[in-house]
Amino acid sequence: MSDEKQCLKASYLSPSYILLGDEYDLVQASQNISGQQNIEEQYTDYTAADFDYLSPNVQALLDRYSPLEPPKVIDQIKKTLDSADIGGIMPTAAYDFHLSTIGGLVDELCKKHGMNARNPPDLICVTRGPGMTGSLCSSTQFAKGLSVAWDVPIVGVHHMLGHLLIAQLPKTEQPWLGAPKYPFLSLLCSGGHTMLILSKSIQEHEIIVEVNDIAVGDSLDKCARELGLYGNMLGQELEKYINNFPEELKQEFDNVDIETRDNEYKFKLKMPFKGPGTGRVPKNIQFSFAQFLSAIQSYRIHYLNNEQFDNKTKQMIAYKTQETVFDHIVDRINVAFQKHGLDRSVYRNADGKFVGIQDFICSGGVAANRRLRQKLSSNLEYKEALRTDQDLAFHFPDLSLCTDNAIMIGVAGIEIFEKLRVKSDLNITPIRRWPMNQLLDVDGWVKVDDAEFNKVCKFEN
Repeated sequence: MSDEKQCLKASYLSPSYILLGDEYDLVQASQNISGQQNIEEQYTDYTAADFDYLSPNVQALLDRYSPLEPPKVIDQIKKTLDSADIGGIMPTAAYDFHLSTIGGLVDELCKKHGMNARNPPDLICVTRGPGMTGSLCSSTQFAKGLSVAWDVPIVGVHHMLGHLLIAQLPKTEQPWLGAPKYPFLSLLCSGGHTMLILSKSIQEHEIIVEVNDIAVGDSLDKCARELGLYGNMLGQELEKYINNFPEELKQEFDNVDIETRDNEYKFKLKMPFKGPGTGRVPKNIQFSFAQFLSAIQSYRIHYLNNEQFDNKTKQMIAYKTQETVFDHIVDRINVAFQKHGLDRSVYRNADGKFVGIQDFICSGGVAANRRLRQKLSSNLEYKEALRTDQDLAFHFPDLSLCTDNAIMIGVAGIEIFEKLRVKSDLNITPIRRWPMNQLLDVDGWVKVDDAEFNKVCKFEN
């Protein structure tokens, strides 16, 4: 390792992947997520900058010391549009905010870590899709400009792949867990997506359960708004609201049967796909979340004359809605275990597709909800379906890395560049809809030759 490189590492751990990202907190953060010590000196590190794209504007800096260890997070800087007063994200406002702040944030990150044309990062990672094309366009164009100016490769990353691969980083609350090993299952749950994915490699992903209407995060946000809650992230506000209930009140609400209206509140809320006309194991397993808002709105119109909820009723509906939403997620995943497990006494056409799975990831904005984490850890019936006594390893990323962030885009971009030996060309454009199982089926991928790979990945024995 050169003296110059050692000096850089001593001063700021050297620049890494630059990420253009999205996060939902108006904060500036400098993080050391991995908690790892300096890697042995036989490896020369390389750096990446990363960008994501939504109403928050985030850039992050990662460093890669060894191909045997996860990237080290050096820094993340983020700003978020305050959309509380309008009750949610407006695409035009998000686009304007992103466009007006991205330059200043990148400039701040570069100056803080001495990055410029003479000392650039080694790789640029940026969200290409799926998502709002306006905000995506501003960050992809900015990233392509930096790629040209700095003469470094760029990787256009699938946003949900970032959520999936963020579990590779060490976890503050699960320090004993290493990175998940293929094949593994991932529940990706956010404001825009809800799906259960079986991953066999970085490029092989099969969607096992997908949503048929709106995403779980969108549903929780809308239910919280209907109940009169206020905030920039209404799903999180709903969780905070419920967490403040005393335990005896939660126990009281647990005893309220809402399968019918035969309760003191006359409130009815049933899990989707649990009626007599639905098959136990359908051909296509789906999530559905639109009916939760409809149930609250219908109840308010027909039983409250469209008036405001009294406090006790509001508390009960909030609690039962969150419980039922998460019970629905667990129920659909359990059906998937029956369909793809080994127990043919439960489902005679079980195909064994899940055999060999030892890791389960829950990621995305809604994955920060501790009640959901608890239900997944306690209520998934995988042992019966897989005929095993072995516990699944549940991977729950740090709460700050569940919501959209630039760090996850860097982690995914690094994996794509190193494992698949591809980068993006300068003709890439944002992709509004990009199925996870079609990661490499879009245009813009270019093979990386040995010379460029070795220039970026400075791993020397």
